[in-house]
Amino acid sequence: MSPWATRRKIQYLSILVAGIIIFLVIPFYAFIYKSATCFDGVKNGDENGVDCGGACRLVCSAQIAEPISRWDPRVFEVSDSVYSVVAYLENSNVTAEVTDAPYLFKLYDKDNVLVTERSGTTFIPRGRTFALFEGNIATGERVPTRATFEFGKNLSWVKNVLPQEDITVSSKALSKEDTTPRVDTVVVNNSNDRVPHIEFVVIVYDGSGNAIGASKTFVDDLASRTTKSLVFTWPQPFTTKSQSCDNPVDVALVLDRSGSMKILGENPPQPLTDVKTAAAFFVSQLKSSDQATLISFANEASSPVDTELGANFSKLSSAIQKLSIDPNGLQNTNMADAIAKARLELTSVRHKNNSQKIMITLTDGIANRPEKKGDATFAESSAILESQMSKDAGISMYTIGLGKDINANFLSVVASSSEEFYLAPTTETLTGIYSQIATKICKKRPAVIEVLTRVLPK
Repeated sequence: MSPWATRRKIQYLSILVAGIIIFLVIPFYAFIYKSATCFDGVKNGDENGVDCGGACRLVCSAQIAEPISRWDPRVFEVSDSVYSVVAYLENSNVTAEVTDAPYLFKLYDKDNVLVTERSGTTFIPRGRTFALFEGNIATGERVPTRATFEFGKNLSWVKNVLPQEDITVSSKALSKEDTTPRVDTVVVNNSNDRVPHIEFVVIVYDGSGNAIGASKTFVDDLASRTTKSLVFTWPQPFTTKSQSCDNPVDVALVLDRSGSMKILGENPPQPLTDVKTAAAFFVSQLKSSDQATLISFANEASSPVDTELGANFSKLSSAIQKLSIDPNGLQNTNMADAIAKARLELTSVRHKNNSQKIMITLTDGIANRPEKKGDATFAESSAILESQMSKDAGISMYTIGLGKDINANFLSVVASSSEEFYLAPTTETLTGIYSQIATKICKKRPAVIEVLTRVLPK
């Protein structure tokens, strides 16, 4: 047989086989084989489970690491009978997320009795830590002290391998933590696309890493490569334990012993007796690492000072109790001299370099010494000058005005700010004021501000 005939037979055979495959085999295979889908209730194709894994968007539960709480949920008092709660969570699954995850907070009182519950659904983002915040929880007369948190069962995890949005926080600043706390932040969209529906939860920690406040806000739309300023506020001061100090303190107690300090009574002299009791209470709040000095004043400040700066609090308390009013003649009010002598003590060789310098001045009258002919305000301006020199030396200035015969504006200027001036209408309020000052100067200052970002589903 010729080569040409052989080639023709091979060509015809090839055409016949191809026809059989096209018209018989392929249709038959398609008839007997049902292709895998992610919604047929059967494990088939490259699926790792029934309708999950492989090419399916649903992720099999066996491939999922359950989200965890980084620390126990925290309850915060926002205002009277109103609380918020926050859970700090982590999803370690870098390509799996949950669009609608049911959750439940339970709040308990100190006796472990359930106060209230708060439930809802939320988004679990892939591969990141996030915070779940619930606010405006009214509890009536019940006081929640702890909370629990849990997600619902059988969460539907879905695959997401798209690039994540790049949202960062470029600055964080805390102010007014002792009155109406405020956190100012600046957020940046580093992505090339606009990002809608962004949630921001801020958590404020004290110096020991304890969460003392949390809040939440939203940004509906953040354009590409732009920044936005955010503000978080709270209606009440942050509370921390006053006995836990960041740093030791050196304190100068400056007490008025002018003639007016016995105007309410001679035996015992009042208000001086109550002033000494309140000052002794303040001393009892100090720690072994602290130091204190006592400077009393009338026409002039005590010279030498009543007690030098040191940690002998027993000696200091005794000196406070020995304070008396000179029975001979009128005793005036020379705050300038007292502030100057207190500053010398706080900046002397007895001061510890790692200690805060604090001066607390109490008076029940108007500064009227030293005098300058033709200048009725010389005593006050002298005290203000001495206080400014003290502030320049790094001393935090607190003032207490006792009674009605004071110049509140003047004492506010002497203090480091108006928030460091305290008005005591009666001696009954003095212990409370000294307690507030002790808390302010000796508490753990909020040290860390964390802002957790979560881009919610579109």
